[in-house]
Amino acid sequence: MDTVGDNVHVPNGTYPAPVAARTTKDIVKERFKEDETIEYLFEAYQIKGPEYTNRLLALVSSKSGGTFAIIAFSYLRTPLTSVNELIINKVFAIDHNFQLRQDSKSSITTQQFDLSTAEDGPIKYYYYATEGDHYEEFVAKVISFKSTMVQHDPETVLNFRWLNDYRQIGEVKQELKKRESEYIVYKDIIIYCATWNVNNKTCSDSSNPLRPWLACSEQPPDIYAIGLQELDTPTKAMLNSTQVQAIEKQWIDNMMDSVHPDVEYEILMSHRLVATMLTVIVRKQLRQHIIRCRPKSVARGIFNTLGNKGGVAISLQLNEGNICFVNSHLAAHMGYVEERNQDYNAIVEGIRFDDGRTISDHDHIFWLGDLNYRIQEPPGQQRPGALSDVQTYELLLQYDQLRQEMRRGKCFEGYTEGEIKFRPTYKYDPGTDNYDSSEKQRAPAYCDRVLWKGTRIEQLAYNSIMEIRQSDHKPVYAVFRVKIKTRDEVKYKRVQEEVLKAVDKRENDNQPQINVEKTVIDFGTVRFNEPSTRDFNVYNNCPLPVDFSFKEKDIHAICEPWLHVDPRQDSLLIDSARSIRLKMNVNVRTIAGLLRKIRDSDNFDILILDVENGRDIFITVTGNYQPSCFGLSMETMCRTDRPLSEYSQDQIKQLMNNESPEYRVTMPREFFLLIDYLYRQGSRQEGAFPSYDSRLSLGAQFNSVRDWLDTWSDEPFPANAETAAQALLLLLELPEQALLEPVIENLLECTNKSQAMDYISLLSPPKRNVFMHLCMFLRAGIESQYYDLHQVASTFGRILLRSNERAAWMDYHSRCIQFMRLFIDTDVETMGNSNEGAGTGTGSGSGARAGLQA
Repeated sequence: MDTVGDNVHVPNGTYPAPVAARTTKDIVKERFKEDETIEYLFEAYQIKGPEYTNRLLALVSSKSGGTFAIIAFSYLRTPLTSVNELIINKVFAIDHNFQLRQDSKSSITTQQFDLSTAEDGPIKYYYYATEGDHYEEFVAKVISFKSTMVQHDPETVLNFRWLNDYRQIGEVKQELKKRESEYIVYKDIIIYCATWNVNNKTCSDSSNPLRPWLACSEQPPDIYAIGLQELDTPTKAMLNSTQVQAIEKQWIDNMMDSVHPDVEYEILMSHRLVATMLTVIVRKQLRQHIIRCRPKSVARGIFNTLGNKGGVAISLQLNEGNICFVNSHLAAHMGYVEERNQDYNAIVEGIRFDDGRTISDHDHIFWLGDLNYRIQEPPGQQRPGALSDVQTYELLLQYDQLRQEMRRGKCFEGYTEGEIKFRPTYKYDPGTDNYDSSEKQRAPAYCDRVLWKGTRIEQLAYNSIMEIRQSDHKPVYAVFRVKIKTRDEVKYKRVQEEVLKAVDKRENDNQPQINVEKTVIDFGTVRFNEPSTRDFNVYNNCPLPVDFSFKEKDIHAICEPWLHVDPRQDSLLIDSARSIRLKMNVNVRTIAGLLRKIRDSDNFDILILDVENGRDIFITVTGNYQPSCFGLSMETMCRTDRPLSEYSQDQIKQLMNNESPEYRVTMPREFFLLIDYLYRQGSRQEGAFPSYDSRLSLGAQFNSVRDWLDTWSDEPFPANAETAAQALLLLLELPEQALLEPVIENLLECTNKSQAMDYISLLSPPKRNVFMHLCMFLRAGIESQYYDLHQVASTFGRILLRSNERAAWMDYHSRCIQFMRLFIDTDVETMGNSNEGAGTGTGSGSGARAGLQA
C-alpha cells in the first residue's frame, strides 16, 4: 500500500519510491460521496483457514448523517491502482452498540482485535506487530468518534441511513447514486398545501363549499395535501367506527368536489388521528409514478396519549423524489410556547415510517396545520392601524412566537415560510370576519401555517380565504412548484449496464475464474445436413484448481438440439488448459427448431460456462445459415422470386416473418420439380417411397439433391427415384407446422370427400395447391400400380396430418389412412371433378396424368 500523509500506514515499513500516481486515499475516496470524509485508513488482515486475506479499514464520517462508521474493504493487489479493485466486505456503524475489543494475547508477529455491532457479532482482525503505533492511533480515533456519538441526547435518533448505500445489498445502488447526474432530470410538479381548523363544525352540504379554498391556483395542481384539525368527533361517534368513517367520507367527498375542475383526481391516501386528518389527492395520470405511500401519526395532548393534539404524516416517493407531508395540531394558549416546541420535537422524533424513514429522510417536506403559535405583543404596544394593511402584518409578525422560536433554534430548524400578506387567521366569531368579541377577546394570531424544507422548492402563493366563515379559523393554502428528481430511463439503462459490469468485475476478480480463448464461436456458413465443428480452449490462471461445467438453461439442456458440447464438464489444474469441441448439426430432427430460433434471434445459441464458486461466462454461438427448401413452409417458399441458394439468413428471416396473404407463385417450384421428376420416371418409381419408420435415414446422395433443388438447377436430377421420393417426404414433413394445419382435427372427423373438401378450401393457397397436386400424383402412381395404396396412405397420412396431440388417439393411424384414401384411392367415389381439382387439375386416372404432364 502506498502512503497517504500520516493517515495511511503500510505493514513492515515498506514504502514504494515516490511516483506521480494517485495515493491510496485518493483511490479509496472515489468509493464515497462528496459529503463523506475518510478520517483514517488502517491496513489489517483476516485469517480464513490456511489463507491470509488483506483488509483495508476506512474510518469515515458523514456530514449529512452526522455519524461515523468503519467500512472494511478487500482488495486484489498491492499497490491499489483502481477503485474497481476494492470490494466492500463489511460495514460497522459506530453507534451506542459498537465495540472495538483489543485482545491481550499476542505473539512476535501479530496482534488482533474484534469489531462488533448490534447486527454482527465480534469479527476478528489482525495487524502486524510493527504497525503497533499506527494501530494505537487508529483505535484512539475510533474511541474519540464513539464518545462523540454517546454524548448525543439518548432520545436523539442517530442517522446511519447513508450506510445503506455501502452494505452488500446496496453496492450497485451506491454506484448508481454516485452517477445520478448522468441520468437524473428534474421535472416540475405543482403541490397545493391547505390547512384548516374546522372548530368541530360539520361539513357543509352546499355545492362545492370548499372550492374557494382548494381551487385558487391558475395551474391545476399535481398533488394536494389537505390538513384538517378539530374534526367533528362527538364522544358517541368515537365509539362507533361507522360514524367516524361517515364523517371522514363527507369531508373527503367535499374535497374531491372542490379541487381544480380542469383535471381528474383520485385519493392517494387519507390518514386520521382522532380529530386531525391529512388527505393526499393526486392527478390520476400521476398515480402510476408514485412508487410507495406510507402513513404515520404521533399522539399528543392530554397525557401525551389521547391524540386531541399531535401530528399525522404521509410519506411517498414520486419517481426518484421522496416527499413528506405533515399535518399537526400543537398545544394551544398564549403561554404554552414550550409545550408547542415539545409537541413539534415529539412529532419529529416519533414519526418513523414502516421503511425506517424519518421526516428528515425526504427530499421535500411540507409541514402544515394549526401550529397554535400566537402573537405576543409587549404590554402597551399600540398597533398602527386596522388589521388589513401590510404594515400592520409586518409589525404583528415581529412578535410572532413561531418566528421567534425558529430564530432561537427551538423548532422547525431548516424550515422556510413564505411572506405573509394576509390577516391573522385566528380567532374569529364564526359566521363573520370579525375577531373574537367574546369575554375572552383572544388576540388575533397566525395559528395556521404552511412551512417547507428541502431543495428545488419555489412558493407560488400563500394566502388565507376570508369568505369561508363557519369556523373560528380561516383556511390557509400555499402553492409550490417543486422540481422532482426523475429518472431518464434511456440514460439510466446505459449507466446501470456500466455499473453492473463494474460491480460484477469487482465481485468476480476475487472469485475462482477461468479464461476463455473466445466468447463468440462463429461456425461460418451452416448448411442443412452438413455437420461442422469448432474448437476453443479454456485456461486456468488461478492459484487453485477450478471445476467448470456448462449450465442448463430454461430449455432444460445446456445447449440447443442442433449443438453438441464435449466435454460438458471438467476440472482444470493450476496453469492448465482444456479444449472444448462444439459440433453443429442441422438435420431432419433439428431444422424446425433452428428456423424458429432464426426468426427471433441473430444467434444460434448462448452457452453458459459455470465456474464453481466463480462467475459465469457466456459464450455466443453464431454463424450464417444457408437457406434450404427443407424445413421451410409452403407459404415461405411461395414468396421467393429466385433460388433459395441466393438468399441470405436475414432475407429468409424476413420472408418467414411475413404473414401477408400475397404470394409470387401458387405452388413451390421445389415441390413441383420433385413430383415432375418422379412422374417422368414411369415404372422406375415403383416402390420408391420408403416406409414411415425409415423415412428419415438420409442416403449419401441426399446433399446433391438438396443443392439441385435449392439452385433450381437445369442439370439432370443427380440421384435416383428413391432419393427423390425421400426428399419429397421431407419437404412435406420438416416444416414446423403440418401441411394440413389448422384443420387437421376437422379432417380426421370427416367421413366423405365432399365434407373434407370444405375444410381443405380453408387452407392457404400454397398448402391447398400442394395437397391437391400431391393427391393427383399419388393417385396416378397407384392406378399405374407403382405404389402400394395402403403404404402410401399410411406414410403420407401421418405426415400431412402430423399432430402430437391427436397421435394419442387410439385410432389416429387408421383415421389418417382413411382420410388419405378419400383422395388417392381410385375406387372411392368422388364428389365431382370441380371440387377435386380445386383449380389445379381435374379428375383421376388419365386426367390426373394429363395435369401432371402439363
